[in-house]
Amino acid sequence: MPEELIFTLNVPTNLKDEIVDRLMSLSSITGFNLNKMSGYSKEHSLYNISEQVEGYRAFYQFEVLINSNEVKNLKASLNPICQPAKLRYWLTPVIENGHF
Repeated sequence: MPEELIFTLNVPTNLKDEIVDRLMSLSSITGFNLNKMSGYSKEHSLYNISEQVEGYRAFYQFEVLINSNEVKNLKASLNPICQPAKLRYWLTPVIENGHF
């Protein structure tokens, strides 16, 4: 596994602040990106009425640059918030990063 990864997590708007607070409390996280996004799915059963009309669900997407040895701790910390909501995450290898 590469040494550094991007941990990406899609979060419904009602859980955004709770995830922000949790990430800010972790000493292994120096920062993260947060983007507002629209999620489209063929499974509309979890959409509320306005989301069904609009055809998408509003989400926030978190991106965290993390060392691979910290992923287990990050997931354990987020699990109490994310697991009941069945939130999706994924890991992407980082080939290189740096500053200009």
